Amino acid sequence: MLRPKLLWVDLTVSVKHAELPPVFSEGCDIQVCSDINRLNETIESSSIDAICFDIDYPEHDGLNLLRQTKIRYPQMPILLLTLQHSESLAVWAFRTRVLDFLVKPVSRGEFHRCLQTLRYVAEVSSQQRSRSPGDHVAPIPPEVPLTMRTDDVRLLPALYYVKQNFRFKIRNEKVSELCGMSPFRFSRTFRETYDITFQDYVVRYRILESCRLLKNPNTNITDVAYAIGFNDASYFSRTFRRYVGISPSDYCTEFKSEERSANDTDYFRAILNLPDDRSANSAS
Repeated sequence: MLRPKLLWVDLTVSVKHAELPPVFSEGCDIQVCSDINRLNETIESSSIDAICFDIDYPEHDGLNLLRQTKIRYPQMPILLLTLQHSESLAVWAFRTRVLDFLVKPVSRGEFHRCLQTLRYVAEVSSQQRSRSPGDHVAPIPPEVPLTMRTDDVRLLPALYYVKQNFRFKIRNEKVSELCGMSPFRFSRTFRETYDITFQDYVVRYRILESCRLLKNPNTNITDVAYAIGFNDASYFSRTFRRYVGISPSDYCTEFKSEERSANDTDYFRAILNLPDDRSANSAS
């Protein structure tokens, strides 16, 4: 996807005939939604990669239209372009699963980071379709609910890559290339942003996945170890204990006795000290 096909939904009120920032026209093929009352029809009849809602001063009707569009087309990446930035709007955008939240004027650097994210989402979705032709396209990973103008944006491809490939050997060189950085700069940026090394993040993510698999009462610990990318069950058990505080077998026993709910992801992310964009955005 060299030039993403973008459907522009103009909901601006400050000018009669708004225009997208020039960087969008330079880097994307733009299709204008001429009638917002026929937005669904336009989406379904067009071959587009993403939708951009241009809402200069967000109000209820415009945000509700964006929300309803995301509900109707959950796999479609949505961008929100606005003149007004607020923390409450950022949190709302995250909860609505907006892919990127951009405040005008959009710099060329911000746009190119947005473009990189769009391309990677398209690549991941394409790979998912090729692996499972009969399945629905995987939704946008929760690691990327909202992208702000920070180093987190440049590291999004790394988070995507780990989510898709944690079962396999992951090399810094490959991931740094996806993020458009040298291996040295990538390692330094990742550590400065998340306060852990990238390889430590990979291990923690694998342990997070093992917690999910170990919820199954019939699960074999050795099978779990191999399923998440460990080549040695004993090493997996030692690593699990180091991060979670108990052995995998004790965890299984504790899980059964406490009857934890299925929605424990946030709890284990906290234990593992995993980067969590949701917590960062909500707290900021």
